[in-house]
Amino acid sequence: MRITLSLWDIGGQERFKFFKTDFFKGTAAVGLVFDLTRPETLDEINVYLEEIRERSGNIPIILVGNKSDLTKTVGTTVKRKQITQFINQHDLIDYIQTSALENVNVDVLFKTLAFLALFDLRPRLGEIVKNDHFRFKILLVGDASVGKSSLIKTFIENKFEEDYKLTVGLDLLVKDIIIPEEEIPNEAMDIIKGAIVSEKKRLKQIRRLEKISKVVAEETGNIELGEEEIITDKKLLNIYRSKKKKKIAAVITIIFFLIIIFLFLIYFLS
Repeated sequence: MRITLSLWDIGGQERFKFFKTDFFKGTAAVGLVFDLTRPETLDEINVYLEEIRERSGNIPIILVGNKSDLTKTVGTTVKRKQITQFINQHDLIDYIQTSALENVNVDVLFKTLAFLALFDLRPRLGEIVKNDHFRFKILLVGDASVGKSSLIKTFIENKFEEDYKLTVGLDLLVKDIIIPEEEIPNEAMDIIKGAIVSEKKRLKQIRRLEKISKVVAEETGNIELGEEEIITDKKLLNIYRSKKKKKIAAVITIIFFLIIIFLFLIYFLS
C-alpha cells in the first residue's frame, strides 16, 4: 500500500501565529513537537490544540519530544510525569521521543502518523488516490527551534542537515512510503475498504448532482442552485428526469429509423 505524505512544517515564530491556523484545515494527523530540554515549549503547544481541533475535527494527534540527544549532556528538563499529564489532559493518542540529529525514531514518527491517518480515513478531498494509494496532509506544529524542520528533512533525506535555517512561514515537502498490507490489521483493512466504497458512492452522487444542476440551471436560469435545494425540490428533479427520458427516446427513435433504412437497403440490393 502506497501512502503519499504531504508534510507541512509551520514556522513557530510569534509573528506567524496570526495566519498559521489557516493551514490546519484538511489535516489528517498532527505531531505536536516540543524540545525536551526547554519546558516552555511544551506549554506553548496549548495554543495550537484548540485551533487544530476546531478546524480539523477530532483528528489523530500525537506528542513528540524532540532532541533526546541533548538530554545526555544537558539533562532532561521536561519530566516524564509532565508529559503523561499533558497527554491525558488533552486526550492525545501517543507520545514518541525523537532525535533528528541521531535519527532516532524519526521513521517511527512519520510511519505512526501515516498509520493513524489511514486508520482514521475520512472523505477529505483527494485522500483516496486509488484503492491502494492514499494521500495525507501531515502537520508538525510547535514553538520555534524545537526541530520540526530537522525531523522532516531527516525523514526525507535520511540524514541530519547541519546547515540549519529557521522556517519562515511554511515549508512543504512530500514523500511516499510503502506499507505492506500484511502489516495492517484485518479490522483496519475492513475500515479502509469501507471508506473507499463510501467515497466512490459519494463521488458518484456528486457527479449526478452536477448533471442535475446543469439541467436545472438551463431551465430556471439559476446557476447557483444549492445541492439541498436540488435534492428536495421534486419539481426540479422531474425536470431533469423528463429531459433524460426525452434524450433516451430520441436515441431509440434514431436507432429504430437506422434499422429500417438498413433493412430497406438490404431488400433493394438483394
